Amino acid sequence: MQVAMVYSESGGVTKSTTATSLAMVEAENGKRVVLVDLDPRAASTHWLGVEPVGENLDVGAILGNEDPEGWARDLAVPSGWHDNLRMIPSARSVSIRESEQADYAELRLKASFAGLDADLVVIDCPNRQGGPLTLSALNASDLVIYAAKANEDGVNGVEGARLSVERFKTSQVRRGLPDTLREAGIVIGEFQGETIQRRIEKYAIAALEETGLLQYPLVPARSVVQEVRASHEWYGNYRKGAPVVDSYRELARKVFL
Repeated sequence: MQVAMVYSESGGVTKSTTATSLAMVEAENGKRVVLVDLDPRAASTHWLGVEPVGENLDVGAILGNEDPEGWARDLAVPSGWHDNLRMIPSARSVSIRESEQADYAELRLKASFAGLDADLVVIDCPNRQGGPLTLSALNASDLVIYAAKANEDGVNGVEGARLSVERFKTSQVRRGLPDTLREAGIVIGEFQGETIQRRIEKYAIAALEETGLLQYPLVPARSVVQEVRASHEWYGNYRKGAPVVDSYRELARKVFL
């Protein structure tokens, strides 16, 4: 089983769209996928329109329990989008886990994946700098995918996220633990400059290319992606969403090895 976190330290840079889209295209590709919404804003949860299996049995239940081994299997609910896609939802109350001080709390999410019948887990991370939520994702993941837009916020979000990842990896080495977290690439979503690029877009693309991590294609902006959120639908059901789906399918082949 492969575990991927989708991360940026800026908001509004298509992080949830990237996480949800990559999870869905891999489910359509035949993989058993679990999407974990670790963001208290619960954008992915709202988009898929899912409810937890019981009261307060969202991802916060895993993070707040001293021994959540195997809980992900029980808390993952059908998405309604595809038989291969399940989800562990989030809620605003998950934000209280940012003040968690218990020893080894950052390992609870990883422990919950024990026995999970999945080929791929995709974690939609909060745009936090460090903290228990981000540390939970870092400890649970095999690879990190950075989400960005072709603007200054996109660049800053990736820079901040990469710094947090580097600090985590350095900490692992100092503690004598294996450094196995792989940077799988940067995905630019909602790209507006398919025909004429603005100066800020050129700057952002150049800055992200310098990292050596920028993955192509750049995902084109299509209004249908935003339009379907309120109705809890997958934009891939619509002809106008096809260019976006095709882009994420090609990106999935590159980031998931």
